[in-house]
Amino acid sequence: MFYRRSDGTLVRDTRDPIGDIMPYIMRGRNESAVYYSKSYCVENIQKYIREQRKKGERITVFNIISAACLHTFTRRPNLNRFVAGRRLYQHNSFDILYVVKTALTDEGLESVARVRFDGDDTLSSVRDKMAESVDEIKGTTGKEDDRFIGMVTKLPRFLKRFIVSAARALDFHGMMPKSLMELIPLYSSIFISHMGSIGGDAMFHHLYEFGTTSVFCAIGRIYLKPYRDIRTEEVVWKKTIDLNITLDERICDGYYFIKSLELFDSLLDNPALMEMTPNETIAAAEKARQEREQHVKAKQAANIEEYWEDMMEHPDRGEE
Repeated sequence: MFYRRSDGTLVRDTRDPIGDIMPYIMRGRNESAVYYSKSYCVENIQKYIREQRKKGERITVFNIISAACLHTFTRRPNLNRFVAGRRLYQHNSFDILYVVKTALTDEGLESVARVRFDGDDTLSSVRDKMAESVDEIKGTTGKEDDRFIGMVTKLPRFLKRFIVSAARALDFHGMMPKSLMELIPLYSSIFISHMGSIGGDAMFHHLYEFGTTSVFCAIGRIYLKPYRDIRTEEVVWKKTIDLNITLDERICDGYYFIKSLELFDSLLDNPALMEMTPNETIAAAEKARQEREQHVKAKQAANIEEYWEDMMEHPDRGEE
């Protein structure tokens, strides 16, 4: 009973005894956090953005990074996991959280946008959903979750402590109502902070102990970085962006994470790949795999047939 959650499915067979015991050894997300930093040349991304704007399509770097996360988490599903109540769960959906500031001033209010994507989203639909969420926040006096949290913060301190403690207990035992999860902006697959949008550098961010977010990604501002041209051996300056990732290591092993990052890197290097949906890409990859297997089997069958034909024509050859 207590392992059934509305937002996730229990992972019963991980085939990893060490991974199974880790939630009992490292009980918190920040105790289990690993940190990864990488710089990405964004000239291909900016070239793609310019091409799309000539067609009347407005795509941003943030849209492309979010779409790359969707593709990576969908095609590498172990990333879309979380630990709750010492158990490992698979998210039932893919949600991105990010902060939206109503005005770029000290007085501007902050609100957390939650956007749900699925395997049928293209880069364009990712952009549209993100734009819709931003418009919703900036066009109102506050979302329902903001009003709910605002109401709780006005309660006496002892009541706030009781409510938060009760919520933690419900979450630990998998009894948190889905309606309440929708009001607490800490339930997601990944939290993305676009520090570059306000002129900041990428930072390493902690993970939240409450909720289900196992990955935090901070995006920095675009800057010029020196690269060595492998053909001319000269130093060239290229526009670059830094991404700092904080990951709960209990959701997957290091090999799986690095291979997932290789996929993520390839998507950022060629954003046109995300014009297909993740499901279409998975189907195309599966079809290509089946065709390769059929080709190998056909080649093996042809080799065997050729071998027996040769043996029939030259029966004495095997005795030599």
